[in-house]
Amino acid sequence: MPHFNDSFRNFFDDFVDRTANPLAGRLRDAVLAASYPGLLDEPHDRELATLLKSPDLKAVGLPPLALAGLWLLAGDLDRSHAISQADSSAEGSFWHGIMHRREADYSNAKYWFRRVAAHPVLIELADHHPGVFSDPYRFIDDVEKACGGRATDPAVTQSWLQVQWTEWQLLMRHCLSVNAPNDQGSMGHDSTGQRSE
Repeated sequence: MPHFNDSFRNFFDDFVDRTANPLAGRLRDAVLAASYPGLLDEPHDRELATLLKSPDLKAVGLPPLALAGLWLLAGDLDRSHAISQADSSAEGSFWHGIMHRREADYSNAKYWFRRVAAHPVLIELADHHPGVFSDPYRFIDDVEKACGGRATDPAVTQSWLQVQWTEWQLLMRHCLSVNAPNDQGSMGHDSTGQRSE
């Protein structure tokens, strides 16, 4: 089970506590019990995915882009992609870039990170991991090395996993604090990441 940054954990707890929906508490527990996300599309978290597919999830009030991040944590890159691709904001491009990085489509990941530009999450991420993370493009190259078997130091690969985990928490916190859900659910997609009519 991954370690959660105290700032994220407190923020996420507060977000869940503000909702009166029992599914929110179950969602929090599933997120906190989730496996450490890999540099690629593994692992897959069935419990979290089942909760995200629940028709009752809309009542929790999660912003659409938070759902994109939760689908990434659940290991379902396609559902995350359906949501992030439909959102032209910097945050939508950020989740989109992470998704392509995790599917080993590195040039496409760089394209989406160019659309992110200078984002406060990237600045905060560099502050959290000085000497390991300086910019998203170099990080994509580092992940490509690790996933292509060219990184020889397991400690370095572990540090990249930690950067990715911090990135997920910072962007999730940002999306929960900035992006409000609209009355359609997930900007034209339902909570499962499927196109809604």
